[in-house]
Amino acid sequence: MLTRFLIHVVALFFVFYFIWHVHQSILGAVIIMAVILALVNAIIRPVLLILTLPVTVLTLGLFVVILNALLFGLSFAVLQGIMGVHFDLTFLQILIGYVIYVIVSTVLTHLIH
Repeated sequence: MLTRFLIHVVALFFVFYFIWHVHQSILGAVIIMAVILALVNAIIRPVLLILTLPVTVLTLGLFVVILNALLFGLSFAVLQGIMGVHFDLTFLQILIGYVIYVIVSTVLTHLIH
């Protein structure tokens, strides 16, 4: 479980530093974001997946990517509120950040296991 958390922290670090170009207080921000993202995925995501099931079926599952990117952006917005900073990110930047996050965490997971 700790290994999985560390993989997500490294993937978030990659997104923050190289994709979103956030360089201030990055280690603390990444750890807080990982915790927030875990809570959002555990509490809010299952409810939203059930509520958006018809749209997900109509789009053949592609809406789940959009929903996950929205939750990723929500987690980042909560992080900004906690840290008291503001970064202007568009939905496209959040979507790209989410896709890169998934790719990096998947690659790291396969390398470790």
